[in-house]
Amino acid sequence: MTTETDRIPGTRRRLSTRRLVTTGIVAVAGYWLLARGSVGGGAGGVAGDGSWIDAHGQARSEPPLTFSVTLLPSPLVVLVIVGLLAIAWATSEVRGRLAWLAPTCEVAALVVPVLAFAGLSAWISGTGQTWEAGVPISPPWWASSTVTVDRMR
Repeated sequence: MTTETDRIPGTRRRLSTRRLVTTGIVAVAGYWLLARGSVGGGAGGVAGDGSWIDAHGQARSEPPLTFSVTLLPSPLVVLVIVGLLAIAWATSEVRGRLAWLAPTCEVAALVVPVLAFAGLSAWISGTGQTWEAGVPISPPWWASSTVTVDRMR
């Protein structure tokens, strides 16, 4: 007697556990590897004679401000991915009106890190071009970050 004949018809999971684990590993690993970045800039610089200048080209006695932002993957996004896959696994045997829930959660677990990465890329490209001295930098909430504002050296 094989295990195939022991199964009751209709008890097979719609989404296998192995498939959900693989989806989770791919989503988390891909997000963790790609969702990193940094941006930096300043409002001013050094003139040809070695003196400091501000963003408008005016001479200054002190060095202008610079900024550096380092962004890393957020544990919050990882928790959302794991939560969606847990819901997909828990509802994988559901039939009827809620049969859409498990596959939808699996797809959402792949879409969330893509959206987080796209938002992070857009934030980085916008911040580096628009920062002005004295304006606070507020990194995106979906990323871990380190913000440093210092004087040019």
